[in-house]
Formats: sequence, structure tokens, C-alpha cells
Amino acid sequence: MTAMIHTITQNLERNIPQMISFINTPIDLQPWEQHAQAQFISSSETELNLHSLIRDMTGHAMVPVLFGHTLLEKYSDILHDLYDMEAGRNYLLKKLPPWTPWPGVVQAHMARFKVLQCMDEYQKALDSMVTGMGADASWGDLEDVSEMIMKRNAIYRGKFDSRHFFTSGN
Repeated sequence: MTAMIHTITQNLERNIPQMISFINTPIDLQPWEQHAQAQFISSSETELNLHSLIRDMTGHAMVPVLFGHTLLEKYSDILHDLYDMEAGRNYLLKKLPPWTPWPGVVQAHMARFKVLQCMDEYQKALDSMVTGMGADASWGDLEDVSEMIMKRNAIYRGKFDSRHFFTSGN
């Protein structure tokens, strides 16, 4: 866990100088700036949503540490789908159907579907890599997936030895 926190800190330290790019073209903005509604004012001024900027920048530092870089590359909207799912969690917990005429309900159901679809594809790719069958080429080699996720995968695949888990320093 300490190594993961250290890597997250390194990712944040690497991204902080690029936190705000002060660029007028939306295509050149960092992913966290795009969703923060950055509006270029001058070469030293940009107006944006600070909460969204920090939330997305933190997410872009944390997700690769756990799941590897390919997850955010392949599913660039996963963070925002998670945020939408979180915003509608009360609707989901109350099991309101997706056709309920409130925008938050529909959005929460759509976000949950996208997250589950993404994670299902990720799990299939990870299973293929672990069993040696080779994942879809679009997933890359998945070598940067964290040890925690690999152990989680082993648990769900039934290949878990608790003695190894508790003695490996985690």
C-alpha cells in the first residue's frame, strides 16, 4: 500500500506543473482541464472549475496506479461515469427504474451500465493475460496493473493462497 501511495504522489508531482496549460485550443488541454470547463483568457489566465480540476487530476493520478495506464486510455470517460453513478447512488439504491422521469435516474443507470461494461472488458483482458491466452491487442500487455488488482483477480479466479497474501507485506 505504501508503494501505491508513493506512486500516486509521484504522479501528482509530475502532473502539477501541467495542471493548467493556459492554451486556447481545447484539443491541447490536459484531460482534467477539459472536464473542468477551462476557458482561456490570456497567456497567464484561465477560468475553470477548480473542484472538477482537482478531482479529475487526482483520478488521473490514482487509476493508473491500480489498474494500469491502459484503462484510462481505452475508457477515457470512466472517471466521469463513476462520478455520475455516485451522484445517482440514492436512485440506484432505491432501485428506481431507468424510465423514472428524473434526469439523475437515467444518468445514474447509464453511467452504471458504462462502468460495468468497461470493467467487464477489463476483467476479461486481465483474465486472458493471466491465463496466457493473450488479451485483445488494444489492452496492451497490462504489465503495469497493481499487485492488489492481480491478487484480487486470483481470488475471483479461485487461485488464492491466503498465507502468501498475509506474508507479502501488504
